[in-house]
Amino acid sequence: MIRRVFLGLLLCAAALPMRVQAGLAEPPPEGSIRFDVHYGSQGFKVGEASHHWTLADGRYELRLTLEARGLAGLFGLQYAQRSIGTLDRSGLRPELFTVDQRGRKTESAHFDWKAARVSIRRDGVERRAGEIGAGAQDLLSLWHQARRIAVGQAPARLTVATSKSIKKAVLEPLGKEALSLPIGRVEALRVRAYAEDGGLDIHIWLSEQHGLLPVRIRIEDEKGGVLDQRAAQVDVGGPGTAAETKTK
Repeated sequence: MIRRVFLGLLLCAAALPMRVQAGLAEPPPEGSIRFDVHYGSQGFKVGEASHHWTLADGRYELRLTLEARGLAGLFGLQYAQRSIGTLDRSGLRPELFTVDQRGRKTESAHFDWKAARVSIRRDGVERRAGEIGAGAQDLLSLWHQARRIAVGQAPARLTVATSKSIKKAVLEPLGKEALSLPIGRVEALRVRAYAEDGGLDIHIWLSEQHGLLPVRIRIEDEKGGVLDQRAAQVDVGGPGTAAETKTK
């Protein structure tokens, strides 16, 4: 079930464009977040994840590397995700999303914006495809794109493609919430993404103290399996200029 939770819940595409909120501050152009990774209803810590982003010159690149220890690692909870694409007034526009897991073939989502189509592939071979519209996202880009609706009131209906399937889903703002994380206490805006068929449920908390960066991501599958990533360190800025928040 662990493998299904972490490889099956990989978002890709949003069908409806999101409204850009007036006066919404832009995130830091470069930085990284280290997460403590917890699994299961009891929230046992099973490893760490490292997320890095760059947003510059009309393009973006996002990376996530998750390393588990013990049985969690043996059951496949070790992978790397990458999202690359362009930036415009509406936010992030993915071109390629990849998932690499040790001992498995690369899975990917390829966005063809001219054809309004996303292609889900394994080892370069297409397995299925679906339509996309303006505002389409993948899992990592969604972490940052969620800020576009977090300060609003209206949810957005989404077409969500995992690395294995394509689903209809909703992305909705849930308001403010205070969090106690390894980095300390933060005030956050909470956003939820969930599939209409119940096969996907992701909560994203965006820290107001860190330019609405994602500081907690909680993923739950239809059988109740939970992956909870909680920020333990946040670094923003380029080498030598990073403002750093470390574990307390």
